[in-house]
Parts: sequence; structure tokens; C-alpha cells
Amino acid sequence: MSRFSVAKAKILDELETILELLYRAERKHARTGLWNVVNPYRPGAKPEQMAVWLKGARRGAFKDFAGDVKGDAIDLVAFGLQGSIDDASRMAAVEWIEDRYGLKSMSPARREQIDRESQARRQAAEARDKRRRETSIGKARRFFFSCSERLIGTPADAYLASRNIEISKVPNLGRSLRFRADCEYWMLEGRPQIPAMVSAMVDAGGRIGACHYTFLKPDGSGKADVPKAKLMFPETTGLVIRLTNGTSGLPAEDAAAQGIAGPCGLLEGIEDGLSGAQAVPDLRMWAAGSLSGLLSVPDHPAVNAWIVFKDNDWGKRQAQQLFDRAIARLKSFGKPVEVVSMPADWGKDVNDAIRSGW
Repeated sequence: MSRFSVAKAKILDELETILELLYRAERKHARTGLWNVVNPYRPGAKPEQMAVWLKGARRGAFKDFAGDVKGDAIDLVAFGLQGSIDDASRMAAVEWIEDRYGLKSMSPARREQIDRESQARRQAAEARDKRRRETSIGKARRFFFSCSERLIGTPADAYLASRNIEISKVPNLGRSLRFRADCEYWMLEGRPQIPAMVSAMVDAGGRIGACHYTFLKPDGSGKADVPKAKLMFPETTGLVIRLTNGTSGLPAEDAAAQGIAGPCGLLEGIEDGLSGAQAVPDLRMWAAGSLSGLLSVPDHPAVNAWIVFKDNDWGKRQAQQLFDRAIARLKSFGKPVEVVSMPADWGKDVNDAIRSGW
């Protein structure tokens, strides 16, 4: 067993203590298994911008969402000690762990024992994580189908109308949108029940893997007055919201089975996708749910080209880099990719542009 393996196993065992030592830990999220910490080497860093995974196979991994720093447990310690991740800082991290926990004097037999114990813990953690994901996905599916298919006359209908979207006239609308009058808002103490538009987020095969929630005011005149009106649960990597079915009118799987393929419009937001569908009904319209969601959009045989509508309200180099990575990944599918960028004075996204009358 290598020095790195022994050190990494110890980091995973002592992760919470090490985070307290090297980072300003803010809060744990029991639902997602993340712990927000502050990047000590970036001035003005906020805790919500950097997270460490505490659960499952990713325990010890971290990412600074406002920058390009990320890595595994060894990298986490290396960055915490020196503010950099390279061969030298990784070795320094290993030596720091060895000194702190007396690993240098460990016998070969003890090293082998630690290796076996570490592997057993990883396997058990992976099994628990898999069960947790399956349970969460099942919960999301059951919840979506418990919501009402009727949107007309609900606060969701009123909300969309306030965004210049007449849902009854959106061509070739899919079946991804539902309404729930008493949706639990889990970000506030007491978990109040609030009306919400609930959207199904599906994988490459069309199976529901998560729900997207837009919490609304009781009359639907706008988003609810809550800390964060749009939430997603559970993990959303590799999922999209299939808003419309394009000119064929067929769900993606049915279209592919009949050998029908067409271009797909790809956006971040639901409102943008519905606005785009009204303006360009021939396109399938899929929403990624967020900028980071664009990075894992699944390919599909019913799509023969991608038209990506780019928001223009970021103002951050990191956001542009993330978008560029998403586009590069889409191009790797071997299909045409076109990016549509709107002038800033038209609004921040497609919905704003259409509402402004362009």
C-alpha cells in the first residue's frame, strides 16, 4: 500500500476534523451530503461557492464552483495547506498527514490492514450511496406523478402568463410540467406548503431522475417570496426537462424508434424554453435547469443538431468557461452545434427578449 493510499484513507477517516483545521467550515447539508467551506486563498470568497462531499464514493472530493479548483481528498489537504495543487503540494499534504497521525512508523502489516479496512469502507459507502440515490429518485418519481397534470387555471398558469407564456398555445407541449398546490418548501424551518410548478427532469432514456420546483405566490403573480424560489431534487447530473416535442409532436423515444430526428433547442430555464417554443415551434425545446446542468446534457438519437440559447447575465469569466466546456462536450457528439447569443439590451435570456418585443 502506497504512502498516498494510507494518507488518503486517513483523510477520509478524519475528514470533518481536517476541514475544521484547514478551512472555515460553514454548514453541512444532510440532504445533499455537502459541507460548505470558504476558499481561504480567494479574496471575497463566499461559503456557498465551495463545497466538500461528505458522503458516498465522493467523500473527500471538493470543488470551488466560482473558480476552477477541484480534486480528491489529497488535493483538498494540499490546497488547504498551500493554496495550490501540484506534485509538490500533494507530497506536502501526505507528509503533513503522516506527521499529524504518526503514519511513518507504521508497520507493513498495519498498512495492509488499513488498506483492507479502507477498501471495505469505500465499498460500503458506495453501496449506501447507491441505495440513497435509488431511494431519492424513487421519491422524486412518485412525487411528480402525485402532482396535477392540469395547469390551466392554476397559479402555474398565471405565473407563466405573467412571463408572456400562454401554456395552452405552446405547440407540441410535452408532459414534463405539473402543478402542486401544497408543495413542501424544505429550505425554511417548519417546511411550509407553497404552490409550485413541478417539472420532470429525465435521463437519456426518458426516465425521471429528479424534479425541478418553481415555488409561486398564491395567485401566481410571481415567484414565491422565499430564499430560493427554484430548487431541484435529488441530483440532476445527466438530466434535462423535455418541454416540447418539436415538429413531429412525438416524444423523443417514439421519434427515435421511427427514425425521426430533428434539431433541439437547449436553454437553462423553463420559461426560456417555453418562450422559445412559441417563437420557433419546429424545435424540440429542452431545459438544463441551470448553467452547470448544460455540462451533462445527454445525447439522443432523436436530436440531429443542437441550438444552444445563451443567457447573457453572467458577467463572470468562470461562467463563460463553464459554458465553453458545455459547448465543447455537445460538439463531441458529432452533431452540428449553434450558439445563439442575444444582445444585452434585449434582456438576460430568451424570455426577457421575447417579452421586450424583439
